[in-house]
Amino acid sequence: MRIKSIAAEESELMITIETLRRKMVQTGMQEGLGSKNTITLSRQLDDFITKYQEHGFIENL
Repeated sequence: MRIKSIAAEESELMITIETLRRKMVQTGMQEGLGSKNTITLSRQLDDFITKYQEHGFIENL
């Protein structure tokens, strides 16, 4: 079993957060901020930001 380094985990979370943020902005521009898809992406983004903060990576966000 391979254990991820803290730096690798932080990097992975940051990539996911940035990808979701871009998708959410693009979807919001195309479908509107209140669309079901935009809201779903926003909630997913919130979940990953929370994970990032729970791991103590808040300083780099």
